[in-house]
Order: sequence, then structure tokens, then C-alpha cells
Amino acid sequence: MDIIHQRTSLSQDGNINNTYTITIDDNERELTNKENVNPPEDIVTNLSLSKTFHNLFKNYHWRMRHYFYIHVLLFVLFGLLGGMIIYFIELNNKLIAVHYVDAWFVCSTCVYNCGLTTIDFARLTRVSQIFLMFVTFFCGITITTLPALIIKTRTHRSTANINVDDDHGDANNDDGLPMTNLNRDQVTKKKLKSLPTVDQLRYRAYMTTIFLILTTCFTIYGITFIVIGAWIENKYHPEQLLQDGRAINGWYASFIITVTGFNQNGLTPWSDSLGRFAKDVYMNLFVILVVIFGTSLFPFLLRNVVILAKFIVPWRHKIVLDYILLNNHRLSTLLFPAVQTRIYLLITSLLYIIGVSISLILDLNNKNFALYADANQFLIFLFQTVMTRFAGFTTIDISSLAAGTLIVYLLLMAVKPQMLCSIDETPFELEWIALKTQDEVNEKIQPLKAADQEEETEADANPRASGNLAFPIRQMNRFLRRQSLQAKLMAKDHFFNEAKSRWNTRQGSKISVTRKNGVRKRPSVNIAWIRFRLFLVFFTRKIVVYTFNFLIGTRTWLFLFIFLACCFESHHISPVDENITVFKIIFEIISAFGACGLTLGYPNVSSSFVTVLTVPSKVILIITMLMGRHRGLLDSMKDQEKIDCSAAKLLEIWKQAVLEEVNDVSTSNLKEIVTSQDDQF
Repeated sequence: MDIIHQRTSLSQDGNINNTYTITIDDNERELTNKENVNPPEDIVTNLSLSKTFHNLFKNYHWRMRHYFYIHVLLFVLFGLLGGMIIYFIELNNKLIAVHYVDAWFVCSTCVYNCGLTTIDFARLTRVSQIFLMFVTFFCGITITTLPALIIKTRTHRSTANINVDDDHGDANNDDGLPMTNLNRDQVTKKKLKSLPTVDQLRYRAYMTTIFLILTTCFTIYGITFIVIGAWIENKYHPEQLLQDGRAINGWYASFIITVTGFNQNGLTPWSDSLGRFAKDVYMNLFVILVVIFGTSLFPFLLRNVVILAKFIVPWRHKIVLDYILLNNHRLSTLLFPAVQTRIYLLITSLLYIIGVSISLILDLNNKNFALYADANQFLIFLFQTVMTRFAGFTTIDISSLAAGTLIVYLLLMAVKPQMLCSIDETPFELEWIALKTQDEVNEKIQPLKAADQEEETEADANPRASGNLAFPIRQMNRFLRRQSLQAKLMAKDHFFNEAKSRWNTRQGSKISVTRKNGVRKRPSVNIAWIRFRLFLVFFTRKIVVYTFNFLIGTRTWLFLFIFLACCFESHHISPVDENITVFKIIFEIISAFGACGLTLGYPNVSSSFVTVLTVPSKVILIITMLMGRHRGLLDSMKDQEKIDCSAAKLLEIWKQAVLEEVNDVSTSNLKEIVTSQDDQF
């Protein structure tokens, strides 16, 4: 029986407060305890499962690195589903027979922005070509960065505890700013009020970045499409644009060249790629520009677009663009810091110069290019060097180049200068400041150390953080760690029982302590098995971590893929077929990894060299394209989890600058008044 107790108290403001407490009868409490101690088994199972899922989602917090895994999963699904669509579309194709593996491969090459093909893209139906162009557009490096920005915007506005910025809780804190004499200057007061809040500044920065990326992207698309389309339509006759007996419309060709050039695919509506335009200087330059603007120069263009927008927009919007420029790659993978952008351009230019120089030295007197003038040869070498960096367009058969030139092309395809943009210039800046004053550098170092200590403390305090849920290797590590703990507990229990048994023996007692307490003695365990199990878990943990770091961190997996491909092709590799060599296999895999699309080809085959390889080798190349497409993306997403210059700090700097400007104007006006009075006297 429940007993209700009432307690009445008088508050300081004169109100009467009644407090009720319920006391449960002893019999009911005992019955309740029994029910709680021995609940039904199915209820226990359901509660444990629901509690597990509840804890899983309760501890989960979105992090930008999770976007990497979503990105990879979606790309794999797009490749598989897109291949199925292409396969069904091409069932009635009378020009070529398309198998699902080939349809999957050509769709994957558009999804991963590579350019290698196992079927002749020019001989696909118009519907398939247009579908692949849309796949290329939406899976391009430029467009696929936008969902990350949208996710950051949404999670920041609607979700708590998201580490998007470093100034949480300072959104409405303006007490630190001196507001003296503002009533005298209404313009200054209006200026300060026009500045956004912290949340508004972040949100507008994300939205502005999305808008500027799309604007820059579509501007390049539009200009290139019009220029190339108009040039082909006016310069060439329909007889010069034939493919399988029908003329290709110049605007349609411009559409394909623009989309695939900007997104690194290098596909054309002709089987000979751009071979018919080898002597056309302007056409070569147009294609080179669209490829460079879509890849090498896009970060440079985007940064300058932001700077130009900052120069044009009204004063109250300049702070938003300032926030974008200061945080650059923390907001988007397409924005680099100023120093890193210069380094990126410098290294890219050096790679281009090396490629052209080696080609001129080794292939200037090549008999295969004797029909071209020296100026045309230079243009061809420049064109192919640019294509080795990002797109797979060709105007010549590159297999006729010298071996040394092809080795340089391998280097150009494998190297990715964007990795240099991860260089942190903060140590250099701190060292430079230290030359001026040691106090300033201490002020900069202390917050950095404090932030690092806070991160380490948070990581130690929350070992089940959501970030670990996304890492398969860490999940395996957790499983092995649990097995290790179980083995250790079993070993400790065994040694404890042995020690207790020896103690009882010394005391002359035949009855164990556990039997005295009415608890059954646990069965003995095999200590040798426990030792072996613990050693096995320990060894497995070490070998998994070492193997992962060795294969992924050092890109040893590339050599493994080359080895597997050579094994699969051993039945018809040279000398059985002189046109299938180890070097061609290496070149094809590096081309897939570099998302380039250049190929050494095979006689009488208009598609890539991979066409004559077996199905397992084609699957290996698809995986290589996937890994090459996503290299560096995980680190970029981790960079976006922190902000270099917080919105609150930037707002404080801008407000302080406005107040200092008012003080400077007041001081100058006072000096003018004093000077005028002195002149009167």
C-alpha cells in the first residue's frame, strides 16, 4: 500500500508550497524487487537490443570525415546501377555488343572521372552518351564538394554539439567592445549594427561559397561550350566530323568535350579521340584551357573570384568573404590558402615544363611525327603533357612516343600537387614573428597548446566517440581488444584460483572459499589455450595495423594490383602476344589511379588497352579508379572539422577596427581644429 505524505512550507514571497512524497509499502517493494531481479527473458533481450541501439545513436555525432565513407559508398552504387542502365539501353545496339562488365566499367570511369574505357564511347547510342555526360557532371570533383558544404550548413544550424567552429557560446557576447561616444556618430552605430551575428556569418559564408563555386563552374562551362561549338561549326564541314557514316553536330561535340574536359574524363564522340584536330592550334588551346580551368587552375580561379567579390560587394558583406578567405580549405576542398595556392601553381607549372622538355628532347626527331612541323610537334607535346595531368584526350598514338617520355608521363599521372596544400604555414609564421618579438609568439603558441590539450582530453574522456564508428579498422581493433580483455580476465581468474588453492593447501583446508559461500566452483581452464589465444589476438592486432599502414599509407596496394593483373594476364602476355606487355599493364593501372585516362592502346581497338584484359583485371582497374578518385579526400574532410579563424573572433576584429577608425577620425578632426585655431592666432 502506498502512503502519501504532504509537507507544507512558506516561501519568501509569501506563497504556500506543498510537497508530496509517496512511500511504498514493504511488501510491494519486495514484490517489485523480485520482478526486477528476474524479468522475463524476452523482455531482457528486447531491452538490451533497444538499449544498444539507443546508446549507439545517443553517442553518435556527425563529423565531416563521415562524408568520405558516404561518398565512397554512393560512388560504388552509382557505378553498379549506372552500368546496369547502360547495359539495358545498349541491348539493341547494332554497332557493338555491350556486356555488363563493360557497361559497369564505362559508367565507373565517368563516376570516378578517369576516362579509361573498355568499349568505344563514340559507338554507344546517343541516349547512353547523354546519360554518361550527366553522370560525369554530377560526379565531378567540383559538384561533389557541394553536398559537404550543405551538410555543414544544415548540421550547424539544426544540430548541437557539432564541432564546426571554435567559438560556441559567443554568439551574442558584445560586452567586450567599448561602445563609448557612439551616440555622437550615427554612421558608425549603423555600421556596427549591419554586421551579421556569429551564426549568420557562418551560414552566409557556407552559402556564399556554394554560390561562388557554382557561378565559377557554370561560367567556365558556358564560355567553353560556346567557343568550341562555334569554332567546330564554322571551321569544319560535316564530312570532316563523320563517325560511323554520320556527321556529328558541332554543338553536341562541344557539349561532350566541355563536360568531359572539365571533369577529367577525356571522352569524345569520335573513335580517334581528337586526332583529327592535331594540327588545329586554336582547337588544341581551347581544350587545354577547359582542362586546366576545370582542374589545375580552378582553386586559383575560385580564390580570385572570392577576392574580386570582396572588392565589389558592400562593406557589410565583406566580412563574409573575409571569413571564406581566412578559413579556405576548412570550408571547401576547392579553396587553398594563399601560400599553398602559389606552391600548387608553381609545382604544376614545373611538371608541365618537365613533360614538354623531355618530350622535345626525346621525340623531336621521332620518325612517327615526321609529317608534323616543329611548331605542331611542340603543340602536340604540350597538349599531351597537360592531358597526362588530368584528362585522357589524345591527338596522337602515345604508344609511339619514346620510352623515356612514357616514364615521365607515368610520373605526371601519379603525382598529385594538391597534397602540397596540406602544408601548414603556421610554424613558419610563428618563427618569423619570433624574430620580431618573443612575447607575440608566446601569445600565439599558448592557445594552440591549450587547444591540443583540450582535444586530447576529450579524446581520452570519450573513447566511444562517433568518429570511431566510421573506421572499419578501428572497429576490428575494438573487437580484437575485447577478445584480448576476455583472455586476460580468464588468465587472471585462473591465476587467482591457483593462488587461492595453494593458500588453502598450506592452511590444510580441503574446502574452498567459494564452496563456503555456497557458490559453485568454476571449471578449470587450460592455461596454455588462454596463453595461445592472448598471443593470437595480440599478434592479429599488430599485423592488421601494420598491414593497413603498409598497404594504404605507402600505396603498396598499387604494386599488389599490378602483380595481380600480371598474374591474371599471364596466359597471353608477351611473348605470347607482343602487344600485351607488363609496361602497358603498369601504365594502365597508374592512369586509372591518377584519374587520367591515357592509354597505350591495342592494335585495331579504338578503346583503351584494358579492353583486351580479363574480367578480374577490369575489376582491379575499377577499384584502382575508386581509390585514386578518393585519395586525399579523407584528410580534406578532417581539415573541415576545425576552423582556423572563428566567426566570433573575426567579428570582434571588425568591430574593433570600426571603433579605431572612429577614434582616428576624431583625432584627425581635433588636430585640424587646433591647427586652424593656431593659424587664426
